[in-house]
Parts: sequence; C-alpha cells; structure tokens
Amino acid sequence: MFTQGMWGKLLAGMLCAVFAAFGIAGTATAKVVKVDLDARITNVEVAPGVKMRAWTFNDSVPAPVVRATVGDTVEVTLTNSDMGSQMKCPKSLSKKQKKRKSKKQVRKYNKKRKNCIAKKHQHMGMAHSVDFHAAKIAPDKAFRSVLPGDSITFSFEAKKAGVFMYHCGTGPMLEHIGMGMYGMIVIDPVVPRPAAKEIFIVQSEFYGKVKNGWLKSSYEAMQTEPPKYVTFNGTAMKYANDPIEVGVGEPVRLYFVDAGPSIFSSFHVVGSWFDEYQHDGNIDEPLHDVSTQVIGPGGGGVFEFTLPEAGRYPFVTHSMLDMDKGAVGFFQAG
Repeated sequence: MFTQGMWGKLLAGMLCAVFAAFGIAGTATAKVVKVDLDARITNVEVAPGVKMRAWTFNDSVPAPVVRATVGDTVEVTLTNSDMGSQMKCPKSLSKKQKKRKSKKQVRKYNKKRKNCIAKKHQHMGMAHSVDFHAAKIAPDKAFRSVLPGDSITFSFEAKKAGVFMYHCGTGPMLEHIGMGMYGMIVIDPVVPRPAAKEIFIVQSEFYGKVKNGWLKSSYEAMQTEPPKYVTFNGTAMKYANDPIEVGVGEPVRLYFVDAGPSIFSSFHVVGSWFDEYQHDGNIDEPLHDVSTQVIGPGGGGVFEFTLPEAGRYPFVTHSMLDMDKGAVGFFQAG
C-alpha cells in the first residue's frame, strides 16, 4: 500500500523522466558562458587587395560568433583598448600668417589641416560599448559606454532561442557599426536542433573611397553616399573566390545576421529554395519553401536547406546593385 510520501516520490520520479525525455533543462544543466570582447583599431581586408583601418571587437570584422543555450548565463566583459594615437594637426593660421601667404597657399594649408583633423578622428581613442539583441536588460546600465583603458562586466540570461546581432551602441551608432563593430550571437534551444552542416554569415556594408589600396571610410560618407562594398563576413566577394563546400543532399543550417548599418538583405540561393526559414531563429514559427527572404539591418534568421545535385550554387542578396558590390558567394556541392 502506498503512503502519501511514497506517492510523492513516485510522482517526482515520473516528472523527472518526462523532463528528461523532452529535454527540459533545469538549473543544474545551465552554465555560464564567458564572453571577452576587446575594442581596438585593426587593419582588415574589406575587398581583394583593399584594406581599411577598422574599429573592431577582438581584431576581426565581423567579431567572433558567441554561442549559448537557453537557460545559460552570458557574462560579457568589454575592455576598451582603443587608446588612439598622438597625432598632431596644424593650427589655424593667424591673420598675420595669412597675409604672408598667397591665397593658393592658404587654401592648400587649410585643406591639409582639415584632412589631418578628419584622419585624427579616425585614430583618436574613444568610448565604446556593446549591445546584445539577445538580452533583456536595462541598456543604460549594461550597454553603457566605456572610456579608453576601462572595462565593464555585465550578464544576462539567454531566454530565447535564435540568432541575434550584437554591436557597439555608442553614438553615433551609424559610425561605430559602419566602422566594423558588430557580430553574431546564437542561442541554441534546450532540445538541440537536428544535425546539419552549420554556416554563419553576417552581411554588412562599408563606405568611403579607395586610395592606394586603402578604403578611406568616414561618417560623412555613411550619411551621404551609397556603400562602396557590400560583404558577407566582412570581405567583398569572399566566398566567390573561396566557395563553401557542402555535401549533395546534406542538411545545411545557415545562421544569418544583417549588421547593416543601413542596407537590407534579400537573401537567396540560386538553384534551390529554403525548406525552412525562422525569423530571428524563432523555432516556433517557421516559414516553409521560401525562395528569397528579406532581413533588415539589425535582424537575423536561420535558413534550412539542401542542395540537390553536384554543382556550384551562388548565394546572394537579390538586390542586384548590392550583389555587384560584393555580396555574392558560392556553395560547392559534391
């Protein structure tokens, strides 16, 4: 005969079995995922033979992929190592100095000074921050700007499975993101997704003019000009020159973020369609049999697909103007 205590133990055992069967995580399975980000200036390649002096997290554009599971605590430490340089620019000419020079000399001097000031801005130490779209947290505390030489640590619980952007949130955000300060975070569901080949792609664009193999980017160009390059994972034509190998019929899971800062993506794989698309990686509301999917700046998604036979399959943003600026690559099947 069962006593009340015995019934309690039996019920608890049954619940544990059910939780285990359905992969329901308790606090014992959750872990702390430590993320160390270092803000600093680094030279990166943005197109074949073209470099840029970028503002980065951990010396790369995009920044490293962060990965956690629902229930984990993500502990972020941001260190600002952007100490800048000690560049000195010419001072404004006095009235006496102007009188001693011709108008042409004055114009040349003023232009040199203006260019130096613009360049100094690109090289000066400045505040940075990091904003995680996967977090539910007070941004004025966790995402606050950090001065050069300082650091900040904050944490948040990974509550929602998906794929999200993280980026510098210090103003002007257009400039900080446009200079390269962004990355991807993937939050896995407690019940793992089915096995598949996983690919991670961040689309973004770069602005400015190229001179002597260097892209001279500027806030003004980001505000007033179309992008010079639109890229997948930081370099124009990156996967056109180095295709991604995929098995024929192999399940492929592509995690995608549009980092912008301003251009939408219209993602498409030529010769196939997406068996499933999950907006922001939301596993509860998938779309099926999608040919082309629009993702806005700051957004993300998960694409599930296969390639039916051996061959080379282009993947692009179907905005042709942006594709021609570098947002094109290939999957090599077989």
